[in-house]
Amino acid sequence: MKKIVGFIILAILILFLGFKLVFINRIYPMVRVVGVDLSGYTSQEALVTIGKKIPFDINLSWGTSRFIIPGNINIWEYQPQDTLKKALAVQSLKDTNLPLSFHLNQNALAEKVASIAAQINIPAAEPSIYLSYGKVVITPGENGQLVDEDLLIENIKKRIGMFDQNPLEIPIKQIEPRLTSIQMETLKTRAENLIGKKIILEFEGQHWTIDHELLISWLDANGWKESLLTTWVSDLAENIDRAPQNAYFRFVGTGRVEEFKTAKPGIVTKQNLLIRNIVEQANLVEKGETSFDLPIPVLEVPPEVNTGNVNNLGIKEIVGVGYSDFSGSIPNRVYNVGHASEQLNGILIAPGDTFSFNKVIGDISAATGYKQAYVIKEGRTVLGDGGGVCQVSSTLFRAILDAGLPIEERWAHAYRVHYYENDSQPGFDATVYGPTIDLRFKNDTDNYILIETIFSKPTNKLTINLYGTRDGRKVTISKPRVWDVTPPPPALYQNDPSLARGVVQQVDWSAWGAKAAFDWKVTRGDEVLQERTFYSNYRPWQAVYLRGMR
Repeated sequence: MKKIVGFIILAILILFLGFKLVFINRIYPMVRVVGVDLSGYTSQEALVTIGKKIPFDINLSWGTSRFIIPGNINIWEYQPQDTLKKALAVQSLKDTNLPLSFHLNQNALAEKVASIAAQINIPAAEPSIYLSYGKVVITPGENGQLVDEDLLIENIKKRIGMFDQNPLEIPIKQIEPRLTSIQMETLKTRAENLIGKKIILEFEGQHWTIDHELLISWLDANGWKESLLTTWVSDLAENIDRAPQNAYFRFVGTGRVEEFKTAKPGIVTKQNLLIRNIVEQANLVEKGETSFDLPIPVLEVPPEVNTGNVNNLGIKEIVGVGYSDFSGSIPNRVYNVGHASEQLNGILIAPGDTFSFNKVIGDISAATGYKQAYVIKEGRTVLGDGGGVCQVSSTLFRAILDAGLPIEERWAHAYRVHYYENDSQPGFDATVYGPTIDLRFKNDTDNYILIETIFSKPTNKLTINLYGTRDGRKVTISKPRVWDVTPPPPALYQNDPSLARGVVQQVDWSAWGAKAAFDWKVTRGDEVLQERTFYSNYRPWQAVYLRGMR
């Protein structure tokens, strides 16, 4: 029995070796190239057969239209040697049909396909929705078609490889944005529900409004055009995102920081989350809400060097922030706001010291770089040096309130000035007029306080940050109470012999009178550090005109 098994094994081995010897440099059985059986062909015989395949014209069809991509070596060229290697490499007795190897000029083929597509493509017209004179206008859009160029190129490559000369149908993608009459009616109703609505985004005291026109432009038959939303949010993020800022200080004694950079985390807008939040709020606004305040979600990236690592004065973090908006100011007033805020930037207040605005700012005159703008003087609004400085004192007042530091002196303006109510309620202003009218507060913490001013002319915003070390105090500010609102007196006309007869010149502007108050409380644990009510008594203010008599 063992002899028989051994004989069988020997016979199989002889047959296998004989098969291998027979097919040295020959194509194995059942190996085909583009359907041509090359079984048993020598390398030379197979190469001759394969080499007969030359580029052929690719015939394309679309409906009744016909197109030709000529077969020439400028677009593709067969590579018989490479095909032969692949055929010889097949070492299994399995039916195998190999494609022809070829070199393809990708750019040349893509150009040919693009040229053909340009003759077939019909661009779609997207629907549009907008307001015209307060009425919703919707265009339904038009359907279109596009050649699927990527798929067509892949199909052509398969035809070339398999030497398939059958006509090839051009694949078409239908683009169907056109709205139905039902969709148009639904969109119109949704758009009308959005009129007068808005979403207000907020970050670090800045605000961006998505008004009803923008909301309406984002409407889509299936919800919202997230591609437009994505682009808008991406543009917004460019105004918000910032790299981390490492801390840096250069001190001049202990009274001022000559140069400093407080550590600030980098900010990256969470764009995907913001888009989702906007869509959620837009849906609620559409269903009836008038407006929404929506904080912008961000990711903070910590700096490598923190403020507390580069000084020994206890300047570690923001302890109070004040904001104000000076939109509507004349150019000279804007200049003065920037100039005065620059004088405050970098001021250090030692523990136990009292800060005086007038002392730090000093003389306010043309000699110290101020320009003429409107100021309140002797019961009149007149042009005077330094108009706008009170924008800085009012912003600082708000920062002091936020920090919970004891305020030793604060005066309200004689009448309501609109610059201080652009982004605030009445009562959060502080006037200064040296040497008698001042803004003063005490640093009752155990560490230095650093004043940082950020003046932004493009956005008409002033920010004042107070840096120090938080000691656990908590600030509560009530909503302001406003009462005894009185209209301005009738306008006053005064004869002025210096003006030509018939000329009328306004020199003062009307303002409504009112009384305002808000409560301020500062606690630390169970201890009450500060508790007081700030009162403001704004007189009604009459407009004054000069009437020419000359």
